[in-house]
Amino acid sequence: MAKVIIQDVRCSYVYIKEPRKSEDGKDPKYSLQIIIPKNDPQLPKIKAAIKAAAQEKHGDSVKMTMLKLPLRDGDTDREGEEYEGHLFINANSARKPGIVNRNNEPADQDDMEEYCYSGAYFHASVNFYGYNFEGKKGVAAGLNNIMLRKKGDRLDGTASATSEFGEFAEAGTTDSADDGW
Repeated sequence: MAKVIIQDVRCSYVYIKEPRKSEDGKDPKYSLQIIIPKNDPQLPKIKAAIKAAAQEKHGDSVKMTMLKLPLRDGDTDREGEEYEGHLFINANSARKPGIVNRNNEPADQDDMEEYCYSGAYFHASVNFYGYNFEGKKGVAAGLNNIMLRKKGDRLDGTASATSEFGEFAEAGTTDSADDGW
């Protein structure tokens, strides 16, 4: 199994607090989609790990073009400006990933609420492994552990209440106004 820690990557479809329910009735899984710029210096080590996992499972002479691979092209396989010029990996696990904050301490509820959303940045520990299941051959990405790194613009279309109503805040007012209703 080839393991890589992918650093400071933006993620989407973040299901690390609770597992995502499967539409086809399979067991729910924890997952996230790792979005990587096409010029990221980490790509050679990621590609090497994928190739090592493919060779371990399918042999040294395996043609990578004949396999379903986890590193996909955002320009052709996804819509949205956040995918332009990027590759992406869907990583998942039946087991809840370990999650730590920026100080390498177990993430608390406040950390989870503040940093676990589509658009935030993470370090992600991912293992690549080959599979041969029901006639399909390829390499998949397993999600191990996550470090919460920094906030980013949300990709899920939602905004926080404080950002949405910031211009309406009344300094020093704690009681509700009675406007005759």
